[in-house]
Amino acid sequence: MVLGFDASTTCAGWAIYDGKDIVDAGFIDISKINSNKEKSLHIISIIDQSSYISEVKQINLEAALLGFKFGRTNQQTIIKLIRFNAVFEYIISEHWKIPVNLIGASTARKKVFGKARITGMNGKEFVRKQIDELFPQLHKFDKINSRGNPDSKNGDMYDAMITSMA
Repeated sequence: MVLGFDASTTCAGWAIYDGKDIVDAGFIDISKINSNKEKSLHIISIIDQSSYISEVKQINLEAALLGFKFGRTNQQTIIKLIRFNAVFEYIISEHWKIPVNLIGASTARKKVFGKARITGMNGKEFVRKQIDELFPQLHKFDKINSRGNPDSKNGDMYDAMITSMA
């Protein structure tokens, strides 16, 4: 089994893939936790509750953003993300003693969907559309917000699903 993560400094999407299907998935809000170490340990404490964690033999972590995204990402954000990813990668590899593979978002999307994007559509929209078309059963893991709508953080979980399948 493969545990996939799309981890940022505010939310961590995660999914466990058994080679045929996603068997467990979700997202963890870490926006109110201050240190990178504490964020990482909180994520571990949630994932350790999954009945599948003992069967995981590999971890795929979406690689930190390495460049500017059409003016939407500044230098400080990239540095903050890289620092978090480095700490997170180290802590999870030490905790579970499982190899961690860094996988770029585009690479994962190409492996699973055959392409990384559609012109005019952002990455989260593209992944959601592809999941709607190819893997509609995965919506069973969706969380609904207090207004009765799908939570926007489901997008991080979808990215983790793709990362686990790559």
